[in-house]
Formats: sequence, structure tokens, C-alpha cells
Amino acid sequence: MRYLCVNNEGGEDLYPNDATMRGKIDMVMDWRQTGMYTAIPAIAYIVFGMAQKDEDAKASFAKLLEEHFPVLLDVYLKDTPFCFSKKPTIADLAIAPSLTFLKCRKNFWAKVPEEVKEYQTRVLEAFPDVKENFDMLDGMCSGYDGDGADLEP
Repeated sequence: MRYLCVNNEGGEDLYPNDATMRGKIDMVMDWRQTGMYTAIPAIAYIVFGMAQKDEDAKASFAKLLEEHFPVLLDVYLKDTPFCFSKKPTIADLAIAPSLTFLKCRKNFWAKVPEEVKEYQTRVLEAFPDVKENFDMLDGMCSGYDGDGADLEP
């Protein structure tokens, strides 16, 4: 996403030219990739037909609740509706859609903090031109009813 923003007209709207802001966005995107997202496969890759151990899914969800969601809410969204920003950036586009994967385990999604759900909704609504794509992902995940869909966290 960084490359696309830097090399295409209008990219600075999602990845501002200001070095300080870019540093914050880079930090959030790196955290998403190397921290938060590492918990997603054990929970959600069942939706792709990849078997996952229930105990791994539970442990990963606990890590999201105890470690990653507090960072998202108390650091990145502390004073702003989007990550370090009043308007969405590529950092938000990296995080919010991936949260949709949690919906494949209905009982896990029910335990996601409301503030996280509100953030996800805010980000997705900020990009109405790709609503169809977000809805397709949501339908795939929310509609999953295979093994592990009803697992308790």
C-alpha cells in the first residue's frame, strides 16, 4: 500500500507526505503485520478450509484481547477516530478489513470490544467505493458455519 500511495496521484491523502505522520503510519502498519495479524490465522483461516486447533484459536484470541486490542485502542486511537489521524490512512485500511476475519467464529466476534467494532465500522464506511468488496469479505466470514464456527473463546 505504501508503494501504491507514493507512486500514484492522490496517494498522499492516505499516506501523507509529512515525515512524522508517515512514521506513525509505518509503525501502525508494521505492528499490524508483525503483531496483531499473527493472531488471525489460528482464529480465522478455517474460513479458507485450513484446519486450525481450537486451543490455538483460543490462545490467539486471548492475545488479541489482552495485548493487541489495548494497543489499538489506548495508543493508536487514543485521541483520534483513526490511527493517529482525524481521517483514515493506509494504516486503517491495513487493520479494519482484517478484523472481519474474526466473524467466522461467531462467539469470538461477540467478545470483541465494542470500541474495536465501532472503529472497524468507521473505517469501512469511510470507503464507500469499495463497500461491495468489504461486504463480500463480511459475507464469507459471517456465513461460515463449518468446524469451529461455534467455538467459545
